[in-house]
Amino acid sequence: MSQIYVLDAGVLFSNWTVQIPEGMFVTTSNVMEEVRNRPSKVRAEMLTLLDRLKEDFPTPESLKEVRLAADKTGDKSVLSDVDIEIIALALSKKSLGTKTTLVSTDLAVLNTARHLGLTVLDPSRRFKHEIVWALKCPACKHKSRFRTTNLECPVCGTVMRRYVHKKRKSR
Repeated sequence: MSQIYVLDAGVLFSNWTVQIPEGMFVTTSNVMEEVRNRPSKVRAEMLTLLDRLKEDFPTPESLKEVRLAADKTGDKSVLSDVDIEIIALALSKKSLGTKTTLVSTDLAVLNTARHLGLTVLDPSRRFKHEIVWALKCPACKHKSRFRTTNLECPVCGTVMRRYVHKKRKSR
């Protein structure tokens, strides 16, 4: 069983792939569309030509599972559809029995992936804690578990803000 690295766009903007000379990389077509600057695009095309970078897509089941996990962690409001797709791709690969590592510089992506039990790698080394977010009203201080549909305080109507509800060291 070989190691596969699932790459987010932020990783393709850097030279990180050079550090893993034998690595096999996979990403989604939507991530590839985000890579627009010339050096990054050339790097991605070179990896594709060398058959080290492939495009794939996640299963509908894994997309659903990621959305549920993002809802529980409170990251859903800050994750884009492409972010959800890349986490779901890593989850799909892992469910097939492949040794999979999700590589991203996006903290919300890394946080949601860790809560799903995925192996993650942050090339920027900023990801230190797994976080569960909650909402707090800045006006009346009412607290509530994260809800994605209505961010207004049920007590006073002020827009609620995210705060760290639970935090633990990332492994």
